[in-house]
Amino acid sequence: MKKLRLILCLLIAVLLCAAYPVQAYAETTDEQVYIGGFQVGIALDVGGALVEEVTGVNTEYGVAKVDGIQKGDIITKVNGGQIKSVDDIREYLTAERAEIELLRSGKNITVTVVPIIEQYTNSPRLGIKIKDKIYGIGTVTYVDKNGGYAALGHEIYDAETDTHFIGATGKLHACKILGIKKSVKDEAGAILASIVGDSDYGTITCSNNFGIAGKYTAEIPSTDMAYISSKSEIKPGAAQIRTSIDGNPKYYDIEIVKASTKGVRREKSIVFRVTDKELIDKTGGILRGMSGSPILQNGKLVGAVTHVFLNDPTRGYGLAVEHMNKN
Repeated sequence: MKKLRLILCLLIAVLLCAAYPVQAYAETTDEQVYIGGFQVGIALDVGGALVEEVTGVNTEYGVAKVDGIQKGDIITKVNGGQIKSVDDIREYLTAERAEIELLRSGKNITVTVVPIIEQYTNSPRLGIKIKDKIYGIGTVTYVDKNGGYAALGHEIYDAETDTHFIGATGKLHACKILGIKKSVKDEAGAILASIVGDSDYGTITCSNNFGIAGKYTAEIPSTDMAYISSKSEIKPGAAQIRTSIDGNPKYYDIEIVKASTKGVRREKSIVFRVTDKELIDKTGGILRGMSGSPILQNGKLVGAVTHVFLNDPTRGYGLAVEHMNKN
């Protein structure tokens, strides 16, 4: 039976990473790429064990907490043992002092802690709630003829722990759209979907402030192709986005209001508004989960949807596609 992970697609507000060099796809290309607009499930490895909460350990004297570990820390080693999953911590943790290597606010640090013996198991514990993966839903922008893809258009961010993930890797999975929550003023809606956990749609080999990239290995649900344009070709005026709100990618009309041609690479370099009545009636405008939806103008792929205006969900931001990573 297929394993489904239900995700309310609070689309990972993915970040920018000046610390990681970005290889642009090339301003233009002589080869066409497959136009995306379809959602995929994202399973991103956090690079260790992410501390969601410091809960404390039950002892005969009450709940005690270990000093030195904070919410948002990513534990990478315990007593020299590499942490790749949540189960690894118990393997390497001893009742004596433990040397823990972790990533905190982008910096590698080492702390020495004293584990606490849990009352009922008589085992050493750190008293933390942890996870080794981040799950979400995102939209593929394009896939090239060799299977290389780009998606999202912004960095991956975990709001619960205020943690940004740059340079992380992972896997793509199939996802099933269950419905939508419409956008209204001051509240962005969302695509509601479940991730099919035992499916394999490809790899995530790059994650930075312009989204994710890697190899797409599943069948591409599109035969539509386009050339990639330079950002200098993006002009105010009529355009389209291609996105899916029911599992079937479709083109919707928009108007590009502003397009920055400056050299600064930004995930908000395009400002647009939705003019398509059908899309507005169904969704209220832009939804979380649409990030990465391709923007097309004059038959060329020019950008990707990245953000929605909270005060007016019919308006959104986009990223010039030449800035998206190609792995």
